[in-house]
Amino acid sequence: MRTTLKKIVKYLVARPSIELARLWPVHVCISMMIRLNEIQLSAEQLKAIVVTVKGKAPCKLLIFGLGNDSVFWLKLNRGGVTIFLEDNNDWFQRVTSRSEDLKAFLVNYNTQRKDWKMLLESLLLLDMTLPSEVAKEEWDVILVDGPEGWGDQTSGRMKSIYLSSRLVRNSGAIFVHDCDREVEDIYCNRFLKHEYLEKEITGPFGLLRHYHITNRYT
Repeated sequence: MRTTLKKIVKYLVARPSIELARLWPVHVCISMMIRLNEIQLSAEQLKAIVVTVKGKAPCKLLIFGLGNDSVFWLKLNRGGVTIFLEDNNDWFQRVTSRSEDLKAFLVNYNTQRKDWKMLLESLLLLDMTLPSEVAKEEWDVILVDGPEGWGDQTSGRMKSIYLSSRLVRNSGAIFVHDCDREVEDIYCNRFLKHEYLEKEITGPFGLLRHYHITNRYT
């Protein structure tokens, strides 16, 4: 009975906690939202992205990967353009059903993480056809938190990291989660460049890197 009651209370306050964190993005509000909505980014990691988005808002925000934080990013960038790219159809249907205002596209990376070394040697293989609404824009802020990259049979984030380097506008920001993993680390160093690294923020579910891209063509 007590467990059921906790679940009901959590369900009732999870959505309001997102709006509260949007209005007052202080540590206590962000931490509560993270706990109630089971978001994997830590409060410090999420706050770093919040500060950047609010500093450019309303902005063009592109996010690789839908998640339990998607509605928050949409609300935070009110008046701007926020688009999500997701490759898992079941997860796509589940997350987009939470808000009719979420603008997301289902994509297919056609990669496996185990091929990361081979892909690193061929930029043509790293390119892919994107929705025109994504490809035509230069993005102020890009968050790479997808696709899955925890095992060799997953899609890996080779393409999303590479594409972020081509889609960001000059003086734009790129955030990449899980940079404590080998593939993310190597691809970030190759395509986002160490000299553009602003900050690294640790968290219980992975390292977040913040890049400030001053010249995306170098």
